[in-house]
Amino acid sequence: MALNKAALPDANRNLEQLYEEFVTRARALGTEVYRVPNLAKARELVGKLVQEMGVRKVALAESPLVTALDPAAAVGGAGAEVTGGNPRERAEAADLGISSFEMAIAETGTLVQDATEINRRLVSMLPPAHLALVSTNQLVGTLQEAINNLAARGQIPGYLAFVSGPSRTADIERVLTIGVHGPGKVVVIFIDEGGDAGE
Repeated sequence: MALNKAALPDANRNLEQLYEEFVTRARALGTEVYRVPNLAKARELVGKLVQEMGVRKVALAESPLVTALDPAAAVGGAGAEVTGGNPRERAEAADLGISSFEMAIAETGTLVQDATEINRRLVSMLPPAHLALVSTNQLVGTLQEAINNLAARGQIPGYLAFVSGPSRTADIERVLTIGVHGPGKVVVIFIDEGGDAGE
């Protein structure tokens, strides 16, 4: 259902502007961006994307949002399975990693993750595709706002990951290659209601 922006309060109108800016910046970097109204729709979308991408094995980085989403049910319904065992082996064997992010920065199309826990890093870097979950209300305008928000929580995490699109590198001749040092495909799902699970 389309939102009537004229009827939204200023704060929500600002959120809509931030979202549109994020989408523009992120898509320019090769990121796929989706937005859903709630966890049920997010679960449905995850299943659809897993099926479309031909994913067979999925690695998860546990978090309150990932748990609330119940991705195992979503991917199972799409014919895939959640891998188990050693975290590194699990991530290396997966076609898709799923993890949650603390914030999104509109001005650069960047996701921000507290990656102190190593499994979050493995899941977001080793599989060839990564699906990022983020609460729509955690959109901020600038990098400075993101840092201020993290500082306001009491302590900035010891390991922060900033993700701006698929992994890319270029050689001395400026030949761009995607997916060498991380996933070649990044998909972001913004969740309006329930995306702040566990916060």
